[in-house]
Amino acid sequence: MRRNLLAIAGFLLVSLPWVAAFAQQVRCPDGQMADGLQRAGNSRHCVVIRTLTPADTSGRLASQVLVVFLHGDNGGQTELKTDSGTAALLSEKLQAVTVAMQRPGYRSNLGTSDGQSSAADDDYVLQNLEIIASALNNLRSLHRDKKILLVGHSGGAALAALLASRFPGSADAYLLAGCPCDVPAWRQWRNSSAGKTGVWTRSLSPLAEAPKISPDTQIGVVVGNKDENTLPQFSEAYARALQARGVKTRVTYAMNATHVSVQRAPEFFMLAGELAGKLSK
Repeated sequence: MRRNLLAIAGFLLVSLPWVAAFAQQVRCPDGQMADGLQRAGNSRHCVVIRTLTPADTSGRLASQVLVVFLHGDNGGQTELKTDSGTAALLSEKLQAVTVAMQRPGYRSNLGTSDGQSSAADDDYVLQNLEIIASALNNLRSLHRDKKILLVGHSGGAALAALLASRFPGSADAYLLAGCPCDVPAWRQWRNSSAGKTGVWTRSLSPLAEAPKISPDTQIGVVVGNKDENTLPQFSEAYARALQARGVKTRVTYAMNATHVSVQRAPEFFMLAGELAGKLSK
């Protein structure tokens, strides 16, 4: 009997971090729990997530780094896939637990994230940043032993960059892929190149926010050299602004990659691995 009691006590001690995290869970506005598996956030607002665990969780990255992926603009609708998609590939290639985060206001078959979105995509706004930051803080409380690498593509990259300036404690490192980091110049380019007439009046621009970035922030920037949506020049302008702040970063060009295919480029995964490796030391 005494041996059994000791075994149970040992199990509880090992489980304490998870028990503590579970005790901190709150109910989201949609009635589900902010459990870090399907929802993340707080009692005021939550986002839909899908957590992907690699087949091998014995490696250093799996135990020390949590990767969070923010998808690009798509008019308020998205999919969080388990067998493909960028988050699944990041989990597989880095062998790290990866959270696919559904941006504020976006809908999928898994539910709707709280926040604002529209068909026009003009939603890089402070309220959405606050919602993502609270979701990341929730994930951090559930993964106390892990550092957070926030990876964003396109509009998700712009949001990640804005989080680095407005809510720097929400992640420990950032990877921006195909970033529309100079929002006014990018929208002018998109209007002229794609024949659009819509003017964005609400979104914040990462380039304008760059002076708020701490010099010790770890930010990687990658863009396809054949990206005809978020041209390399928008990433270059942002990187120069960061360098002026003393941030040690550079633009990595994914050769023969377009705006979409940069998410499959070797350079993308190389940078993700480098940043994750630094966080695991």
